[in-house]
Formats: sequence, structure tokens, C-alpha cells
Amino acid sequence: MAGVLTYDPKKVQVIFGARQLSGFADDSIVSINPHGEGMQLYVGADGEVGRSIDPDHTFEITVSLATTSQSNTYLSRVYNQDRVTGKGMLPLLIKDLAGDTLFFAKEAWVSNFPEGGRGRTIDTQEWTIQTGQVDNPIIGGNH
Repeated sequence: MAGVLTYDPKKVQVIFGARQLSGFADDSIVSINPHGEGMQLYVGADGEVGRSIDPDHTFEITVSLATTSQSNTYLSRVYNQDRVTGKGMLPLLIKDLAGDTLFFAKEAWVSNFPEGGRGRTIDTQEWTIQTGQVDNPIIGGNH
């Protein structure tokens, strides 16, 4: 029996390019969503079952930052540079230091600016990052 397992959001790292992002939203850090269908089931008219492997192993990553986060400025600059020079494709690493989650994309880019606004209180900026093909991501548990 493993006993009590502990999750610590302070140990989740999101590193884009050479910079560790910080200033995450109060209830969300990052989400990892596959574009492809993974393993697709096929059942023929006679009941024969097959499956196919979807070759699309790209992902959409959503990073949730507080409006006060300096990482918003960094992501804005990366996006703007990419629009002008096409050189905003950077590696992306998502790692839980207290667990087994490990996601690495050698090619990732900010797809657009987040919806923005300002109000009376600190809000959330959700940045969407697209990836190229990703090998062997692990969405793991904690220790």
C-alpha cells in the first residue's frame, strides 16, 4: 500500500523556451489536451474488430496565468517575435517535481493572444500553446 500521497502545486513546473513560467491563476496551472484520437476502434459488419493508431500526436496546452504575472509579458513577446520573424517556436517542458507527470515538446508556439480584460480584481489570462509531435508523454500520479 502506498500510504498518503501528496500533491503540491508549487512543484509543478512549466518551462517554455529558457524561462520557467510563474504567477499561475488561483485554481488552474496548465491543461494538456491531445489533438489526435489515439487508438481508434473499428468494427466491421461481420463483427471483426480492428484498431488504428492515429498518427496525430500533437497537443494543445493551456497555461492559466494571473493578470499580474510577468509571464504574460514574456509570452506576449514570444508571440510577437514569432509573428515578425517566425522564430517563436520553442521547447516546452511540463514537470511535476513531486510526481511522475512529464511532458516535453521540442517544438511549441503561442497560437494567439488570450482574451483579455481588466476589472476590479485580478483575473486569469489563458494562453494557448500548440505543439509539434510529442513522444511518450506521461500524465502521472504523485509520490
